[in-house]
Amino acid sequence: MKLSNNLDRLNELFEKTESLYSYLGIKITKIEKGYCQLSLPYSNKITRTGNVVHGGIMMTAVDYAGGITTMTVNDGMDQVTQEVKINFLAPMSKGPFRIEGKVIKPGRTAVIIEIKFYDAEDRLGIIALGTWYVIRDRMIKKND
Repeated sequence: MKLSNNLDRLNELFEKTESLYSYLGIKITKIEKGYCQLSLPYSNKITRTGNVVHGGIMMTAVDYAGGITTMTVNDGMDQVTQEVKINFLAPMSKGPFRIEGKVIKPGRTAVIIEIKFYDAEDRLGIIALGTWYVIRDRMIKKND
């Protein structure tokens, strides 16, 4: 079954297992091999002084987009963010926001992703490049 046919199921899974994803109201709006698009609604709970989206929230959305994009090409068991370099280009205040991840280079142990963060007027607020480490021998589990 194609990933794009399961958007409701994927969003439901993330909402149940990722409390931050659910709290922020992030939704997967498009997904296919090597690509993912997320939506982040504007709300006062994600802004800082001046009513612009807090940079940490934008970074979190970028991390989700990169991780979910990596899932589309990951043939291992799990993955973790290894590093992300982010350039903030403009303050963002007009939502909903669109975050797009695109695989630049898939790999056996590392996947390179480019992520862009746009506002409702299609203005680019962030461009980022990240590396996700592919875990082949175990799933990451919560420490008790």
